[in-house]
Amino acid sequence: MIGLTDLFERGGPVLYILFIVTLFIWFIIFSKYLSTSFNNRNWIKNDFKNFSDGVSINGNNMHLFEESYLIHVRRTSSQKLKLLDGLIGLCPMLGLLGTVYGMIEVFEVLAVLGTGNPRAMSTGVAKATIPTMAGMTIALSGLFFKFDLANKVERHQEKARELIKENIGK
Repeated sequence: MIGLTDLFERGGPVLYILFIVTLFIWFIIFSKYLSTSFNNRNWIKNDFKNFSDGVSINGNNMHLFEESYLIHVRRTSSQKLKLLDGLIGLCPMLGLLGTVYGMIEVFEVLAVLGTGNPRAMSTGVAKATIPTMAGMTIALSGLFFKFDLANKVERHQEKARELIKENIGK
């Protein structure tokens, strides 16, 4: 069984960068899950009340108020999702950087020792494949949770639309 420190040694320095990016990704995912779990209908009602305080809604500005409130809800509920997209997209690129780094090591071994020492070349091959695998795995798992969070944000916006219809219709 390979340990985590052995994996980092075999994968090269790019794995450390991937690890830091992964920490940011999972921090954003967990914080968004916490905020979407606790942003229930009561939170939406309080947010709507705070947003509509001091605004007189009549037939002329009802459509403008509805649009501005929905933009507000969309902006506040989808915060950090663009950053999450960028970090998830960065992972495969970092994996490819690890591939290039590992292949450079393979070519250095070939230049010094020739093709007669396959064991020496295997270190470079590991440094070429492990970061690629890690980058793709992190990106795939991040995409799954990112799409789930995007669906939660969309449901949050639908609840806000329903609240507007309930309160403006009164």
